[in-house]
This record gives sequence, structure tokens and C-alpha cells, in this order.
Amino acid sequence: LSYWFLPSPNNRLSSLTVRFSGSWMTSTPYPVSSYTKLISGSGSIDDLRGWHVQRGVQSRRQLLEVLDQFLENHFVTQYSKSSDYFDQYYDGTINGLLATQLEFKENQRWRDALLYPQCTFYDLLRISAESPAMIIYLDTVNSKGNGGNIANENYARELLELFTFGVDNGYDQNDITVMSRAWTGWSVNIMNPTNEFNPLATDLRALNPGVAVSNLVGVWSFQYKQANHNTSPKTIFPVKTVPARFGAPYAGRNYQLTLPSRSGTNGIADGYDVIRHLADQPFTQEYISIKLCRLFVHDDFPNPSNDPNNEGYSFYNYATGSLSPEADLVHQCMLAWENGRPKGQIRDVLRVIFNSDLFRSHSGSMQKVKTPLEYVISAVRALRAANANGTFTADLDSASGSIGVPLNRMGTMLLFDRAEPNGYPEAGPPWISAGTLAERLRYIQSLLYAPGTGRPTDAGNSIVNPVTLLKLKLPSSSWNNAGAVADYFLDILFPGEGKANLDFYRTAAINFLNTLDNGSTSSPFTGLANTSTTYDTRVRGMVSMLMTSPRFQEQ
Repeated sequence: LSYWFLPSPNNRLSSLTVRFSGSWMTSTPYPVSSYTKLISGSGSIDDLRGWHVQRGVQSRRQLLEVLDQFLENHFVTQYSKSSDYFDQYYDGTINGLLATQLEFKENQRWRDALLYPQCTFYDLLRISAESPAMIIYLDTVNSKGNGGNIANENYARELLELFTFGVDNGYDQNDITVMSRAWTGWSVNIMNPTNEFNPLATDLRALNPGVAVSNLVGVWSFQYKQANHNTSPKTIFPVKTVPARFGAPYAGRNYQLTLPSRSGTNGIADGYDVIRHLADQPFTQEYISIKLCRLFVHDDFPNPSNDPNNEGYSFYNYATGSLSPEADLVHQCMLAWENGRPKGQIRDVLRVIFNSDLFRSHSGSMQKVKTPLEYVISAVRALRAANANGTFTADLDSASGSIGVPLNRMGTMLLFDRAEPNGYPEAGPPWISAGTLAERLRYIQSLLYAPGTGRPTDAGNSIVNPVTLLKLKLPSSSWNNAGAVADYFLDILFPGEGKANLDFYRTAAINFLNTLDNGSTSSPFTGLANTSTTYDTRVRGMVSMLMTSPRFQEQ
């Protein structure tokens, strides 16, 4: 179970309680300082990163946060490429502010869609296709199919390979070439704010001839440029049928898509017809279900393949009736997708995963390595509880630039700015090396360091107060009981972990509490004044030791 599901100590619910209504799946604007700037368009990319991570820390709706980050990573876009695009029109910092706006608005649309109970994958795919950030990122912005122009294939390729079907799964190069023509004319322009979501509206440049773009006041959004569209009829996946391995009800279905000749504003329908067709094909159902299973269960769900010589073919051969638990779970997700009304409801798929034996058996045993983002969020959330005066025992510093530095050091996780279209890895090995582990330890040690002169800056001004936390949660009779203090922190840092698995950590924690800083001289914890600096330092050191352990690197 992803650590993000777990409420912070002041609101501890069952880690296996997953609701599809109520507080976990509702949303209100968060009282984060960056939010106002982002809404007004004056927020920087650092403001957006801080707001995004702060929501992960503070939110009671952790499922929403996990899914929002999943979509950001699946439909990946690149802030810096948008910023470079705007460089042709503007000078100075406004390029970055405009690029940040595109990322923020896309993020907001993910959240709004996910809160809708009948949200489908088509809804999410449409948000991505219409996103100015995506249109710029994969070069649709200048793609033309009129006259002798050849359409840019980047979006069509990644749409099939990474966003819907998966690699080598039901398409070929000809399908990419023909599909790319459907996206010609999908561009961005500066529009009147009232036409932000009207791609057929006239742009402000056309309405104000001779006025420099930098002098126009509007919003950059999706605009369909009919003059650039390839108006020819298009046949995608010609005479292709779903392979036999899919079994009933899919095998043998013809999934050819024929688009008629369209001109004028009608040409925009080509793109919508494509994503509507792709959204519910069995290849897409399978690929997205596999990615969700990797996210919520474990990493060992291989990629599918339609090549009988590839092991992925036999692994996901649903027609055989003899499936591994992993393949069977993917199949059940596909059937829930297929049979939904409307088809493709994300909550139907998630419900299958969360009610599965695989999810139940893996959710408490820490099967997955945390990404740098999950590591930072979980570190603060684990030690965060509300004080009586409205403050908290742990606070994340989301000020400009403070989040990006540690995420970059822990593995170059540049939120909203990944160059490669495949997103950041979900599996553990790419995140774990001697160097990235050292940076994780560096972050935790800075986070646990007491405020004051000499405090490292690697965690910015993020602050945790483990002594305040334990005094909130334990009776005063236990404050100097090394075993009770160790048990409390083991419980909140490693929820769901069996006692036997933690015996080594418990012994190490107790020994730490009963030893001087030199690591060898005995210093009974029972004899320390629980208001002293020594007591505070001892507890901070013990918690830091536990949070730099291998177990805390795992979800």
C-alpha cells in the first residue's frame, strides 16, 4: 500500500480503508501560499512544485493525490519546453510564468475530473490531448497537413506507445503515420479568457492585427487551426483484429478506425474520434490496468506483448484460463473497464484492485521503493500531528525552490519538467544507488536537526518536532520509557509491518536512546530530563536512524 494512503498521526484511520465518496475523494482549495499566485498567473515553477508537494503532505484525500501524480507522470509534459516556446513572443521571466500556468491548469483539470464519480479514461485522455502543455511538448503545435506538409508524428507515436496501447501492442508504423494527420491543426494561441475552452474561437492576434503578442492581454490555450489540417480520409488500424490471447469478449474484434474527409471546423473531430476510439480498446484497458497495478500492488507486472515469441504474450494470455494472480488481476480490471456504464470508469478499475487478494497481501509488507517525491512527503507526514494551538509537529517548507533541490539530488526528479515522454519510473532500481541513498540520508538528517545555528539547509526550513509528537500521543509515564518511545515511532514509521520484522530495528532504537552520542557510553534514557536538550537530541537522532533505514525507503 502506497505510504501516501496513510493518514498522518493526528487522523489515523485503517490503512486498508479505501472509500470512493466522502472526504477522501472531495476537494477544496488548500491554504497554501503559492496557490493564490498560481491562480493569478504569477506563480513560478517552484511555486507549483511547492504547492503540489504540500498538498501531498497536508491532504486527507491521499487517493486523490496519488492519482493526480500518476496522471502527471503518465501524461508527462515539460515546463521548460513550453517556456522555450514562449521565448519567441516574450522576454524575461514571463515565459516561465506562462509555462507554469499551463502545467498548473492541466493539474487542476486532473483533480476536477478525478472528483467526478463517473470519470472515465476517455475524460482523462481528452484533458491531455487538449492540454497546451502537451500540444507544445510533443510538437503538435506547429504540425501541418495541408498542401505538401508532412504531419509531425511525435504525438501520435507517444499516444499509442506510452499513453494508451503500450509498446508494440496492436499498432505499427503505418498507424502512427496516418494517425498523425488527425492531429494537424491542433495548436495553441493567445485567446480572450472567455474563449479559453473554445478551440474554434478567433485568437486575439487575429482580432488585433499589428499588435505585438507581448501587448495582448489574454490566456494561452488550445486552438484548432483549420487551415493546417489534413482533410483527407484516414484509415487507422486497417483490417486489424484483436489477437486471440485476449479471449472473450475481445478476441477477433475488428478495431479499424475510418475517418471521413473533413474540412473547415469539422476537421477537429478527427482528433476526438481518435482518442474516443483508443480509450476503450482492450490494448489500452490492459496497459493502463497494468500501470495501476504496478502503482498500487508491486512492480512485477511485465509489459504485454502480441508477439508469441515474447514472454509477455504467454503471461497475459487470457484465453488459456490458466493465469498467474497478477495476470488474473489485470484481466479482472479489464472486464470492469469493459462492463462499466459508462465504459472505462476509473473507479471501477480501482475498486477491483483494492478488493483483490494481491492488494491485501502486499499492501502492508512494503513491496515498493518510494520515489524521491514519496520519500519527502512520507517523511513529513509520518511525524505530522496537530498541536492544540493549531500548529503542527511537522511542517514542509514549500517556499520557492526548497522542494526542487532535494528531489533533484535524490534522482533528478524535476516535477513538471521531465524531458523524456515515458515519465519517471515506478520501479525501485532506477531510484536506488549509493549516491541517491546518500542524498536521502542527507535530507532526513537535515529534517530531524533541531532548529538553530548550524542547522543544515538540505531540507530548507522544513521542521519536525518528534518530542512534541510523542508527548501528544504517549502518556507522561512513558516519556522516559525507551521501549515505549521506540514502539511508538516504529508504529508510525512502519505501519502494517509485522512485529518480528521490526525486532532488529526496535533493539537498535532502544540501544540508541540509552547511549551517549559517542555511540558506546551507556546513558540511561530513564535518567534524562524530558525537557532537556539532551533528551530532544537523543529522540531526534533515534528517529533519524529509523528513517534512514532500508525499511523507510520502501512504501
